[in-house]
Amino acid sequence: PELAGSVGRVFRTSPAVELTEPEAEYVVRCVKHICDEHVVLQFQVQNTIEDQRLDNVTVQVDADSDLFEVAGEIAAERIKYGDTESCFTVLQRNTEAALNPSTFACELHFSVVQVDPTTGEEEGDAGFEEEYPIEDLEVATSDFMAKVSVPDFRRAWETMGNGHEVMEKFALQFKKQEEAVKAVIDFLGMQPCDGTAALKPNAGGKPHMLHLSGVFVGGRSVLARAQVAMQGEGG
Repeated sequence: PELAGSVGRVFRTSPAVELTEPEAEYVVRCVKHICDEHVVLQFQVQNTIEDQRLDNVTVQVDADSDLFEVAGEIAAERIKYGDTESCFTVLQRNTEAALNPSTFACELHFSVVQVDPTTGEEEGDAGFEEEYPIEDLEVATSDFMAKVSVPDFRRAWETMGNGHEVMEKFALQFKKQEEAVKAVIDFLGMQPCDGTAALKPNAGGKPHMLHLSGVFVGGRSVLARAQVAMQGEGG
């Protein structure tokens, strides 16, 4: 609610991505909320250290490109032992630039306050500043695509026309055709149509036509046809 007025409506929300090992001292995962011109990174932070309280918790992010810049952040005020709280980082997207995958170096920043494990009461002097490195975070092109099916793919394809059609060829490093099909679906982040997510029984390695549909951020409908074929015995 605190961010709604500045970033607008959320277009889609991605599944949580783990940025630490489950057994780490501080467990961090990230949920990406995609808006028209912003990406809101929600970092869910769990404190697993019994005699510590974490105050003023934020995640510092540094991008590897000029596509995004940090526009603001909201700290988690305090995280007691065993609790999980969220802090937020808002990224402003350069809508004039081509949308490409971006990687962000992330580091957890907070103040450590020593507490009595039994009562939770503060002990000793004032807290001290701490930094904790976590895994890099990727914002992929597929994060900006919502899976939306169409009732009749063939008709929708013909209706859309070829005014904005793009055709490209890629070499994928997979040994099995079904693995390549799944990878294409995951990479594009689109909805398989007409039952094309699975290979036909007894396909015998014949080329497989994959039909995909979705809506890109900004409300742009997208359709894709991908022919997945194996070359030789090596895939």
